[in-house]
Amino acid sequence: MITSVQNNKLPDPVMLRNRFEFALTKKLGIVKLPPAFWMRDPKINPPSAHLFWAALLLKDRHRIDMALSVIAVELAENSSLGAVECGRKVEEEAKELVRELLDRFPDQDIRQRFAAELKEIVAEWVPDAGEKPR
Repeated sequence: MITSVQNNKLPDPVMLRNRFEFALTKKLGIVKLPPAFWMRDPKINPPSAHLFWAALLLKDRHRIDMALSVIAVELAENSSLGAVECGRKVEEEAKELVRELLDRFPDQDIRQRFAAELKEIVAEWVPDAGEKPR
């Protein structure tokens, strides 16, 4: 998935959707456990950022929300933040992850086109065209 993006291509949506579903199932099995038992192996416990990126690449708001829920659970379990602070942190994380995904497209035109497509789905997290990538 990331290699495709770095080559200025979107991954095959059917394969990505299947991989997302499989990874989400694994991730949900992990977050049901107490945090002390969360495995660090990415093959067993896929990174939540990658789930979020896959959902963004699929341009599927339902999957985006599911991935964001996983991020929220991880943040809540790994911090002592209250509900309001955790909500703010999740929003900040979503914005940062969108920016990171966009930054992975080397071609500026493709990056801007994908950002415009994302803006239709998650406008609140997509940086303005004038913002410089990090």
